[in-house]
Amino acid sequence: MAEVANPRVIVAMPAYNEERYIGTLVLKARKYTDEVMVVDDGSTDGTAEISGLAGATVIRHPENRGKGVAIQRILDEVKKKTPDVLVLLDADSQHNPDEIPRLIKSVLNGYDLVIGSRQSTKKSIPFYRRIGQKILLHSTRILTRNRITDSESGFRAFSRRAITELKLSQKGFAVESEMIAVAEEKGLKITEVPISVKYTKDGSTLNPVRHGLGVLTQIMAMISERKPLFFFGIVGGILALAGLLAGIRTLNIIQDIGVMPIGTVLLSVLFFIVGIFCVFTGIILHTLSKRR
Repeated sequence: MAEVANPRVIVAMPAYNEERYIGTLVLKARKYTDEVMVVDDGSTDGTAEISGLAGATVIRHPENRGKGVAIQRILDEVKKKTPDVLVLLDADSQHNPDEIPRLIKSVLNGYDLVIGSRQSTKKSIPFYRRIGQKILLHSTRILTRNRITDSESGFRAFSRRAITELKLSQKGFAVESEMIAVAEEKGLKITEVPISVKYTKDGSTLNPVRHGLGVLTQIMAMISERKPLFFFGIVGGILALAGLLAGIRTLNIIQDIGVMPIGTVLLSVLFFIVGIFCVFTGIILHTLSKRR
């Protein structure tokens, strides 16, 4: 993208029960944007009202549909407005709106997807969150060749091309990993810029362990769809190996005591057959995906 003298910028936030922080975030974000948009994803508190009073354009979902659905709604609405830059940030106060210009600058310098990376301030992130983020990061790297450092950051900026071309399907928080995979498939230029982060005790409405396991499950499902040979090959290989080891154990028992352990034999055969079946399933799905 050639640098625009006066770029039109929209800042958008998916929000669910964030009345404690949303007003301040909207007011701060308005300094750097032509419009602030809040998608209230079925909140039961004053999120929508406070956002409107602070000057945001508010879109309400009648019930909680998930962060992915809220972001898809943002992209659909923003496409109608054709801004030069879209900036997304979370509504739980962990991101600093005063850093919005950093992300805008990278988009204007030619990048399509700019991710705010928390790696430079990772010491301020609770240890259990760092562990979870690391697991999700390495899972996301199976989906993409891009060596990003923070796949789960919700502070992102998009070029006009990215707004148009990103077609997302994930309903939950795995949408952030999906964005990276889809952007790479579309040939979009991806980069990261360092950002700060602040965690408060009441900043998140989600249980972090349940949230992390849910996102990991969704990412695994995406891997099985997008890279079936890898996913089913690994699963099948592990099961087939377990079957072979159980078979070797069976032979040892027969040699030692002269009795055939029926249970171990059945497990050995079952694991091996299921493992081989998984491998062939991966090969077939991989072949079919290449023909699309």
